[in-house]
Order: sequence, then C-alpha cells, then structure tokens
Amino acid sequence: MTDREDTGANTPADPGPVWVRRWRSVHLGWLAAVFGICTVMVGLLVVAVPVIARTGAGGLLTLLWLAFFVLLPLGMAVPMSGIGAARLSRFVRRVDVAGVGAGLSVPGRGDFVARAGLLAFASVVGLSYFVFRDDGPDPRQEMAGLLTAIGAPACLAWFVLGFVVVNRTSVSLHPEGVVQQIYRRRGWKVSNDVTIVRWSDIADLRLEEHPNPAVPHRGDLPVIRVPRRSSETDEPEVVIMACEKKVEPNSLLALLLVCRDNPWAREQLDHDDARELLRPPSLLERIRADRAASTSGERNAVQ
Repeated sequence: MTDREDTGANTPADPGPVWVRRWRSVHLGWLAAVFGICTVMVGLLVVAVPVIARTGAGGLLTLLWLAFFVLLPLGMAVPMSGIGAARLSRFVRRVDVAGVGAGLSVPGRGDFVARAGLLAFASVVGLSYFVFRDDGPDPRQEMAGLLTAIGAPACLAWFVLGFVVVNRTSVSLHPEGVVQQIYRRRGWKVSNDVTIVRWSDIADLRLEEHPNPAVPHRGDLPVIRVPRRSSETDEPEVVIMACEKKVEPNSLLALLLVCRDNPWAREQLDHDDARELLRPPSLLERIRADRAASTSGERNAVQ
C-alpha cells in the first residue's frame, strides 16, 4: 500500500479528476491465477467428449463438481481483489433521489455471485440425483440421495430468504453532497433510510483498509469514511465500502477529492455524461502503476 498522493490543483479548464493510486487495484498474482485456471477449464472441456464416451454421465458430473469447487471461490475472491473493476461499469448511471435531485449513482456489486453459486450447486445436485438414482446400492447413490434430501430444501430456503431479508446500501454523488440510502426488507416490512452529507460539511475523507478473508495473500479492502464537520448532528456517519462497489476504488476516491475541494466540479455530477468522471485508466496502465509501486517499495525496503 502506498500513502495518499496529491491530486494536484484542478482548474475549470481541466475539469476531470486526476486518478490517484491509493489502493492496489490489480493483483498480478490473481491475473496469473485466472489465466491458469481458465486454461485448465478449457482443457477439461476439450477432453470432456472422450471422457463422457468412456465413463458416461458420471464423467460429466465429475467435471461439473470440479468446475463448481474451482470457479465458485475464484468468482468470490477475484472481484474483491480488483479485477472486477477493470473498466467502467455500465450500471454507473444518472439517478434521481427524492428531495436531492439528479446525481451520479455508485452501485454495489450485489449478491450475483452468491446467487449464481447457489444455482450452480442446486443444478449439480439435481443432476447427480437423476444420474445415480437407478444404480442400486452404491455409495454414489447414497451420496446423491443425501445431497438431494438436504441440499435441495436448503438451496430453496436460502434462495427465498434472499428475497425476504434484504439489506441494500446505495451511494450517489450529487452537486449538494454525498447521499447514502439503506434499503431494508424484513418480509412485508420495508424501510429506506437516507443520509445526506453536504460537500461543505465534509471534514475529511478518512481512508481505511481491512483484510480480505477470501484470499490467502495480503489483500486489503478499501473503505472511505465521510465524517462531518458539525458534531452536533445525530445523522450517522457515511461509510463507503469502495471494495463492494462496481467502480474502481481509486477512481471513486479521486472524484470525491476533486468534488470536495472544488465547487465547480460538483456541478458536473448531474450531467448526462457524469459517469465518465469514474472511468479508470486502462488495465495495462494500472498494471504498470502497480509494478512501479511494488518496485519502489522493494527498493525503499532494501535501503
């Protein structure tokens, strides 16, 4: 990790925020892991036809279980390591908030990976049952029956629970300030809490990191705290989990900095092309920045 860098003095002649590298946004080790695992999966698919021809549907299920246990942890860990923010998300768009007006949405990742993993697990369990149910007394038959009896109801209950109990936090940037909406659903009871922090009331942007438990290497997840200058207010502090947003964390930080320090920059947030303010540099440029920062850190450690 590097210390916070100076964004420079922006002027209306150069309205775009200056990208800063505060957090590692691309992990080269994960890029190599993704390439290697994708290569292995392609190889498995290439040899799937002769395997199925020799072993029947059992060979296909073996490949499916292998793909499930390999791709699910990778799909959950890699996006949180920065690869998921390789480009500007199409979900970043203009949004209108009641009482505040138009602004720029900063959407969250949601639970797509968890739901996709649940669907994949249920599909593999169902296929296992239909393939092995006529085998007679066999360990595979017992395992398929156990997974179907326990896994199917559990998957169904978890899937339904995802719609009954909902906690969704959305953040949007407006000319007036930073707006955080927390949507909660508990069955038929729904609440929507809105917190607004005016740009003039922002004391500072406190940058924090906390370890990512999903990866074995040191991977710190970026968090941006937005404290208020006025301590008398009862409004809660806005905490932006940059690691869970569909934007590159350093691009979000750069935009927050330039809008906090420059009133003219805030006026761009309600424009139709405001989403371009969150466009990060190309993936190759960020890889070069990460390598340069790592090399510089190693040299400083040696000295």
